[in-house]
Amino acid sequence: MTEAAVPAIQTTDPDRLSFQQGLRTALAAGLAYWITQVFQMPGGYWAAISAIVVMQSEVGATVAASRDRFAGTAMGGLVGWITALIRHHHIVLFALAVLVVMMLCSAFHFKNAGRLGGVTVAIIILIPHTGPVWHVALERFLEVSLGIIVSLAIALAWPAKPRT
Repeated sequence: MTEAAVPAIQTTDPDRLSFQQGLRTALAAGLAYWITQVFQMPGGYWAAISAIVVMQSEVGATVAASRDRFAGTAMGGLVGWITALIRHHHIVLFALAVLVVMMLCSAFHFKNAGRLGGVTVAIIILIPHTGPVWHVALERFLEVSLGIIVSLAIALAWPAKPRT
């Protein structure tokens, strides 16, 4: 058998893939945070955190994580905003809001969105903010969405590839 007839064997070098994943994630987090600084968004760290959370080693997994993060943040922002309008910092209403957002995410079949929605509810209801609650909810949603978009763009432009 000639060399040309021998099929290429894919091997994965875990250290190389881990380094590549680290670079992709670091680039997404840094770029997301930088964009928030350019646009003077107050919670740029949420964009960076979201970029880190959704970046996976495979593009399909990044897309799924992004969808769940986006859905959870959107539903959590809406539920948190409505709950804060009723009464801010109330423990029972907070717990009920977390339950509601988790049930909504489950009803709409977003696998991991409930936890992320619960985090968004907690940020809106439990953390003291200045300004109107709708503005806080909208800022969180925009910052998180920016981090998701940056991670998706990097994952699609630079998919992790095993060495052949």
